Amino acid sequence: MFLFKLKIYLRILTASWSTFGFNKEFLRFLFIRPVMLLFNSITLFLDNIFFPEYRRIKIEKPIFIIGHPRSGTTFLHRLLTQSQEFAVFEFWQLLFPSLVARKILAPFIMSRIKKGKNTFYYPKSIGHKMTLGSIEEEELLFYHIFNTQFIAIQTSLGLGNKDFMDLVYSDNQPKNVRQKTIQFFKQCLQRQIYYLGKKQILTKMNHSAFRIQSLLEAFPDAKIIYLVRSPYETISSHLSLDRNVLDFQWGLKKIPANRLQRYFERRYHYDVQFYQYIENLISKGIFNPSQFMTLSYDLLKNDLGKAIQTILEFTGLEISQELRKKIQEQIKTQSSYRRKHRNLELKEFGLSKERIARDLSFIFDKYGFKK
Repeated sequence: MFLFKLKIYLRILTASWSTFGFNKEFLRFLFIRPVMLLFNSITLFLDNIFFPEYRRIKIEKPIFIIGHPRSGTTFLHRLLTQSQEFAVFEFWQLLFPSLVARKILAPFIMSRIKKGKNTFYYPKSIGHKMTLGSIEEEELLFYHIFNTQFIAIQTSLGLGNKDFMDLVYSDNQPKNVRQKTIQFFKQCLQRQIYYLGKKQILTKMNHSAFRIQSLLEAFPDAKIIYLVRSPYETISSHLSLDRNVLDFQWGLKKIPANRLQRYFERRYHYDVQFYQYIENLISKGIFNPSQFMTLSYDLLKNDLGKAIQTILEFTGLEISQELRKKIQEQIKTQSSYRRKHRNLELKEFGLSKERIARDLSFIFDKYGFKK
């Protein structure tokens, strides 16, 4: 696992240098990032000394929400977790999964949140606002071990000459890498249950659809909610989000045009692969019907009450009256929602509806999406 992380780390440095030269990101990853990795490694180790009880916690019937990015997974995850009934992660807790680290840093972080200084990463205009106290997806935990597609967009890696397919096809990674990755993830979940005192895991991990078989090996009683939406909508929205992130982090004018277009082409290819991978597993009968459900984005949008009831029946979740009330409030305002960000036309990314319809005809045909 160490060699895997070292390889990705060196590729980030190489991609940063070849794309931007001697800049702040290069220096950050050369000097600051190793210090942060060392801090997290040491504090995670110290958890075993000061909080050994967390390792005895059993994870039972975890729920994994997956779907192509921009399929409504964030909306569903935040809707179900707003009453704080489940073991989920605030963004700052994802940054510091160690219990020891949280003991050290919590007073400072809580002070910032109370003062309203918690917009830590992306503003709302990007298309996905992230604050220190916002509930975020557990996929970000894998960033600590350099094993998630998020690295391709949150660093220069995705702009480098080498593609990032080894971070995409997680189920196909070497056995020791897969096992160490899942072990790390499992221990993070155990820590969170211990930290919050809540047993039910409810995660949102879109990119981990590519490691779903590894997750099922570790959590055979897991429940999977798979959200599906028209590729016309998801791909345009996903690429627009990534474009906004790239612009926010570096400025589009600073990125060579050929590298930017190459990133979008790679991202599109892996977006297509996402649908193909999940649908292949479904067609092969990998998923037990009692542990895998498909939920249409259109149902989530047009009949939220029915969608939530279907989820509750499938998962067996018991939710409080407080959460039921919040869901009812959302149902009343659902029809008036308007997104705050703008999705770009497909042609801005060198794509067309015809190409998407051709590459993903099996999705349009199976789910009846309009071509």
